[in-house]
Amino acid sequence: MHMDGSVLSSITKIAFLFGVFQMPFTGVSTYLMAIAVAVMSAFVLSGAPGGGLVGEMLIVSLFGFPGEAFPLIATIGFLVDPAATCLNASGDTIASMIIARIVEGKDWLTKKPI
Repeated sequence: MHMDGSVLSSITKIAFLFGVFQMPFTGVSTYLMAIAVAVMSAFVLSGAPGGGLVGEMLIVSLFGFPGEAFPLIATIGFLVDPAATCLNASGDTIASMIIARIVEGKDWLTKKPI
């Protein structure tokens, strides 16, 4: 499962909460934790109904944000979810079209199959 939009929305939510609670979003350990949480919440929780909310609870608990952060992050989640779903749905198609263009050349779409 390639969930590009879900990973980007998770990183956006994490960065948003760090900004709201005026915590420094710096350091290699913070970056690695953010990437791990984003990948985990996008890939592991994408198959579960309501997995986005579970991922948001995971973000709040792992980074030590107060409980008041959950409604904020849930609101951000509902706002960015349509764009994330669009990116998730179109990402593989766009990537395969780019690879076909690189491998087959400029006229890859009009070439007749052999």
